[in-house]
Amino acid sequence: MKNLNSNWVTEVFKDTALSFKIKEKLYSKKSKFQHIEIYETEKHGNLMSLDGCYMVTEKEEFVYHEMLVHIPLFSHPNPQNILVIGGGDGGTVREILKHQCVKSIDFVEIDEDVYKLSKIYFKNLTRGLANDKRVNFLFGDGIKFVKEKKNFYDVILVDSTDPSDISGGLFSTDFFKDVYKALKKDGIMVMQSESPFYDGEIISNVQQRLKKIFNKTYLYLAFIPIYPSGCWSFSCGSKKYSINKIRNKKSVIKGLKYYTHNLHKSILSLPQFVMDLMK
Repeated sequence: MKNLNSNWVTEVFKDTALSFKIKEKLYSKKSKFQHIEIYETEKHGNLMSLDGCYMVTEKEEFVYHEMLVHIPLFSHPNPQNILVIGGGDGGTVREILKHQCVKSIDFVEIDEDVYKLSKIYFKNLTRGLANDKRVNFLFGDGIKFVKEKKNFYDVILVDSTDPSDISGGLFSTDFFKDVYKALKKDGIMVMQSESPFYDGEIISNVQQRLKKIFNKTYLYLAFIPIYPSGCWSFSCGSKKYSINKIRNKKSVIKGLKYYTHNLHKSILSLPQFVMDLMK
């Protein structure tokens, strides 16, 4: 993260950069795990970065969170027990709670400071979480947590940062094997898997690892302006169900901004260069 001057904040990623005009820096401090910065921008609401990488803005967050959550939760006929690994800003859990059929959410975030700060600076992401008895707050290492679970979850969502010292294990074969064991016989997992323009090798590696473990594997896209290239991918491993069919008839959700059932049904229609990454 670089400041061009006091009015702008810039993330430099490889050979590109993206800047936001800011009103002020609201927070900057290193937690036990990472450097957390929060800015008030001119047009995008509050912005959070972790170790210099943009994570979320108030204006665009709905795209990422709706697409991570609603594709698997509408694909599964009855998602009741959910595990979220990461997602400390609260947005993923917020979207899950919109599904009436969900009975419990284990929310495992390694850096509790991210959630605490989101309660202050990103109230729309965290509102209602603490008062909903379905949410189990379990701050700690998700990699270790999932090892202890067997045949328990209907859906597992991995809402991680880019591969790094603290999150790299969430992209590993051993982790995917533990996720597979933690899922029920018809379970689904979805994870964010980076940009097909800049991180094709990561996507290919994730897809190959998932194919060795899961009966069905998928990749789908969403368009998120704050992430490098604006084109972002989600990788899925499923034991039974395809992810382009609506099976969950129990959830009736109004007011979404990005996800639609029509979009869901066409989610596997991908550009050729993205399909090539899955081979």
